[in-house]
Order: sequence, then structure tokens, then C-alpha cells
Amino acid sequence: MNPDMKRKILLVDDESKILDELREILCPDIGGRELQELEKHLFGPGSSRSAEKVQYQVVCCQQGEDAVEQVRHAREKGEPFMAAFLDIRMPPGIDGVSTAEEIRKFDSDVELVIMTGYADYDVSEISRRIKPEDKLLYLQKPIHAQEVRQFALALSSKWLMNQQIQNQTRALLEANEQLKEHDRLKSEFVLTVSHELRTPLTIFKNILSNAMAGVAGKIPPKLRGNLEMADEAVSRLTSIISDFLDISKLDLGKMKLRQEAMSIQDMVGKVTEMLRLMTNSKGIDLQVHLPQKEALVYLDYEKMAQVLTNLIDNATKFVPEQGGQIVVDVTDRMDSIRVNVRDNGPGVPEQDRDRIFDRFEQVEKNLTSAKRGTGLGLAICKELISLHGGRIWVENNPKGGANFQFSLPKYVHQEEEESSLAGVGVQE
Repeated sequence: MNPDMKRKILLVDDESKILDELREILCPDIGGRELQELEKHLFGPGSSRSAEKVQYQVVCCQQGEDAVEQVRHAREKGEPFMAAFLDIRMPPGIDGVSTAEEIRKFDSDVELVIMTGYADYDVSEISRRIKPEDKLLYLQKPIHAQEVRQFALALSSKWLMNQQIQNQTRALLEANEQLKEHDRLKSEFVLTVSHELRTPLTIFKNILSNAMAGVAGKIPPKLRGNLEMADEAVSRLTSIISDFLDISKLDLGKMKLRQEAMSIQDMVGKVTEMLRLMTNSKGIDLQVHLPQKEALVYLDYEKMAQVLTNLIDNATKFVPEQGGQIVVDVTDRMDSIRVNVRDNGPGVPEQDRDRIFDRFEQVEKNLTSAKRGTGLGLAICKELISLHGGRIWVENNPKGGANFQFSLPKYVHQEEEESSLAGVGVQE
């Protein structure tokens, strides 16, 4: 709505004389405008009346039923009232409070002013019946002209501001929905492309493996070197595609978990044994500390193995080439299991700890291209841990190095839970 247009005000009072006075205050006649010019000449341009430039469109009603109909009709036409001044006692029809209640059924935005010359109306009762309270005011008669002008100006300005905020909020919500749809389409596209790329990459990987194994005959050393480089490149590209595939599934809510109760010792033990060949080949000392008593966690083995593998693989990129050490430490904390993966690398700078789990973030700038990833690994870890009802964070070790930690809720047998609940009672 154009803020320069006439501001629409509803006046409701059973006495026509009062309505005429209120209308004259808001819409002065020609003589009133001549008086304004005289005031301006005598007192300067800063006088209260001459400074007023706001114009009002005033509609008057003597009965509450007529006022409700005016509000309903104005709302349907898309030309709503900004404020309504209502007398309380308007015999023989409904009173001002009941009128306000009916008006609210058709227009929740109009600013309401209840006017009365009697003191026997409980203001708290009026506030209880007419909502919202921030769009309701109460005036005791007799009312001064300047009060009416000020109320009309302030309330209509407030109404205009609220409409502007609502319009901007609506526009932002629409833009946000469009962005969500664009993001969904992007994720769908990445998911489709990733699926399409995985099949040929698998074929290339098999061909290279067979060639290096001598299936097609003996190959010269120079060609073997080229095949090994190609095989490493295909492996790296496959890893990138897998990351994009996982993050797209997470965005689209298509990442499904196949959870079962499993010993945390078994899960961590199997994963670290599979990775030990890799760490040994790099001269890295991989240590694993597990609790003696079996601890069960309800998890998806493949997804949790992916998290642990990612954290250990990430640590191998930062530990020293000589004397590198990675320690996987599992602790039982009564209602949860905590897994620590710490290394003796340079650690994580303080300013980077809050964003290290963000997508496409690669904190360490000194990594070679061979060690760089997509910047999605830790973000995927965070999402997968969250799906399991846990959390993940990073700290620095006092003696140096990073310490990535995640916690998972322990699995409790139904029988144990029922037994525990049965043991809780009221002592007599």
C-alpha cells in the first residue's frame, strides 16, 4: 500500500455530534485549513497543526453492527481500515467491546481504540476479550483533539509499518522456498550424476587392476608406473564421487540407516584392523584402546565404519612422516560411548574449530594436492553421527596434535530398561 495515500480510519459512536467532532479533528474543513495557515504565519512552520500533512479517509458508524459490516466489506475489497475508534456504550445495539470482538473475526491487523466516558468497565477484562493486546488501546472521555490526532497518526503509521514488515517477510519466505527448491534440484542433479559416474569408474578400476595383475600378459615397468598413477587417480575420483553421493543423499533425506545392536569393541576392532595395513605402509603407529567390558551401541555398521575410517584417514594426512602416531581410544561413560581419535600432528587452529565440520572447508592450507579431499569428509561424519543421535567435536591435545571425539548413546536391552524402571518406586 502506498504510504502517501489517505489513511483509512473508522469512527464508531452512537452520538452523531461526537462523530462530527472526531471527523472535524481528523479532516478539518476549509476554515480549518485557513486557521492552519494563520497559525503558520503567526507561530512559524513548526506549529503542531501546520506541521501535520497526513490525510485521512474517515468512515463513521453509529452502531456496532454497521461497523463490523464496514470492516468486513473493506477487508474483502482489499482496502482495510488502519485504525478504529469505538465507543463502548452504543444502545440499542451491541457495545464497543462486543463490536471489537466481531471486528477481530474479519481483521486481525486493524488497530483498535476503545473510548468511554464511564469508569465501570474493567480494562483487564477488555484486554482479555480483545486480542492481540499490542493492537488495543483504551481512552477515557473526554478526549482532547490532540490525543485523537496523535493516536490516529501513530496507529496508522504503525499499521503501515506492520504491513511493510509482513510484505517483506512474505517475500523472504517465498525467496527462501525458491532457494530450497533450487537446492533440492541441485542435490538431485548431483545424486544422479554421481550414480552415473560410479559405474564407468568401477569398470576402469577393474581394468587397471587386471592389467597390473598381468591378466593380459606381462607389462613393461614404465607402463606399470603409468597404470599405477591412473589407478590412484581413479581411486581418488571414486572417493570424491562417493562424498558427493553421500552429501546429496543427506540433503534429500535419502540416507537410510540399517541399525542393529552391536559391540563397540567389534566395530572399532574390525575397522582399525582393516586400516592397519595402510597406516603400517606409511610408517604410522596406530594404537587402539578398548574397554574390557562389552558395550553395545545401536548403529549402522557401514556408516559408522565410514566415520571412523574418515577420521583415521584424515589424521594420516597431518602426522609427521617419521614418528607419526594415531591413537583410537574408546571409553564407556555409563549412558554413552565416547570414541577419541587423536594424533601427534600440528593440531587445529583455535579460529578454525567452529568451521572445521562445515562443508567444503579445508583448514590446512599446506596439504599437497594428493592429500587434499573434497572438504566434505568431516561434514559427512557430523551428519552421520547426528543421525545416530550422537555428536562430534574436536579439541587439541595439551602435548600437541588434534583430538577428534564423538559420542553415541549406549544401547539398553528392553528387559534391562523395564527392570530399571520397575526398581524405581516410592519408599514408604
